[in-house]
Amino acid sequence: MDYVAFPKIGSIAQHSVLRSDFNISAGQAAKLMDERGVSSIVIGQEDSHYVFSVEDVLKHAHDGGDMSLLIANLPMRKISCISDDLSVLAALDMLEKEGQHYLGVINEKNVLVGIVTYTDILGSIDPTILMERKTIGEMVSRTDPVVFTPDWILEDVLHHFRTTDDAIIIVEENKPVGIITTRDIFPLLSSGGDVSQPLAYYMTMPVIVTTSHSSIHDALLQLKRNHIKRAIVVNELGVLTGVVPQTELIGFAYGSWANILRHHATELSELIGLLEEKNRTLEALSYTDALTGIGNRRMLHREMTNEIERIQRYRTPSFSLVLVDIDVFKQVNDQYGHDAGDKVLCGLSKQMTELIRKNDIAVRWGGEEFAVMLRNTPLVAARDFAERLRTLVEATKWIGDHPVTISIGVGEFLPQEREDTFFHRIDRALYRAKDAGRNRVEFDAG
Repeated sequence: MDYVAFPKIGSIAQHSVLRSDFNISAGQAAKLMDERGVSSIVIGQEDSHYVFSVEDVLKHAHDGGDMSLLIANLPMRKISCISDDLSVLAALDMLEKEGQHYLGVINEKNVLVGIVTYTDILGSIDPTILMERKTIGEMVSRTDPVVFTPDWILEDVLHHFRTTDDAIIIVEENKPVGIITTRDIFPLLSSGGDVSQPLAYYMTMPVIVTTSHSSIHDALLQLKRNHIKRAIVVNELGVLTGVVPQTELIGFAYGSWANILRHHATELSELIGLLEEKNRTLEALSYTDALTGIGNRRMLHREMTNEIERIQRYRTPSFSLVLVDIDVFKQVNDQYGHDAGDKVLCGLSKQMTELIRKNDIAVRWGGEEFAVMLRNTPLVAARDFAERLRTLVEATKWIGDHPVTISIGVGEFLPQEREDTFFHRIDRALYRAKDAGRNRVEFDAG
């Protein structure tokens, strides 16, 4: 699969969406989300889509709400939708502008086919394109971490869990020793489990930490590699200095990246122009014979393929192919040197290009072999062309009195014929010309 820096939304969205209607209780919704390992349920109503998420369950529980209450009677968030053919940049921009955690993903028929979150975006990007030199330490002042010691009771601190990004860091002597996330306590809330134990009973350890001098690139890579939602930042002594949620980390990185693009838009445009021009030059070179300056076998294959497709699709007049081989060319190189041989090759190329029409193609097939593709040309006309070329070469004084002649095979393409079959027919005609004494034209009528 080709590398894509910013993939389309449709390729990263969660397509296995947990769907429901409004006739489900908050407790049933929480249980379903816990069992399926998802963070939301999508409810569709005509052209509108709503989401009931882990965050809604947490808020309802903290407010003392009845878990048997139908979600239809609870505040419901309508989610914005984004087309599946847009890039993750568009999704990130929409998430940040609207302050949402979820976006619906719709196809060309306006049908909801999935949802996308910040976590999905993080999983899709290559951190190397975002930030290399900025350090995570530059961001820790933005968010004060929620910290407690291991002896605190979970029930007393549950009010700190309101979003999927929330977490409590457990510290001893200001050093992180454990962490409790929304994911850890959500099964307890949804099932009515015991929350009366100290935090040490529930916490996950050891804690994955990020040093303050780490780059944002490294921090993003760590989140992506460990499937975590926050960077827990410590200084060189291991002391906790801050926590940066993935939403802020991605937003900061993309924002900085976008500023670079804006500030250097002109330079980038010029660079793209230079690269495109270089690409066009390289492409032209790949279809050109370095010695003679005419096309090469790659060009012939490309043009023959296009011409065959055109003929078979529109049933237009066919084309003919002329294969040319310089007779006993090795004697020229052996007797007069390769410079003389190159002079003959270049001279023959010039003669061919002067004889053909603008829409015909002359190429060097390789060594002392050449080919001419004559568009809209029947076999009889191609034979006449071949004879004119043969006569011209024979009459030319190339290297003193040393004679230079060519043998030629000619054929017309037949409808529905394969390219390789056609080429082999003409190649056999060329060898008949060589076997019959050289300096002659042979044709194959199919």
